[in-house]
Amino acid sequence: MLDLGWAELSFLAVLALIIVGPKDLPKLARGAGKLWGRAQRLYRHSLQSITRLENEIELASGPDQRRAPSHYDLLPEHVRRAMETAEPSRDPEQARKADEMYREAMTELREKQQKEAEADERGK
Repeated sequence: MLDLGWAELSFLAVLALIIVGPKDLPKLARGAGKLWGRAQRLYRHSLQSITRLENEIELASGPDQRRAPSHYDLLPEHVRRAMETAEPSRDPEQARKADEMYREAMTELREKQQKEAEADERGK
């Protein structure tokens, strides 16, 4: 804090009692307390505003995830149908085929996204 000991604090209290007087000392203490409370609220509000601003900047600078389709939505229709109909507990062969189709489609999708990203980088 201010690194004041009991001796310094008692000296300041006696000095304030002599300068301000015993009648006005409670008013001064109450005013100082209110001022300290306002300063604390201002500090807390400033920290909250800075944190909110940092979050908004982070969201604005990152890619927009709200409109980005999931990988499942990007799969070809026949792969999605195969995945929806495959039940591993009933037909392991069909589940294996669906899994294989899914892996192939995901590989193609990743390659396509990588090519698009490279094209975007070249365009910048």
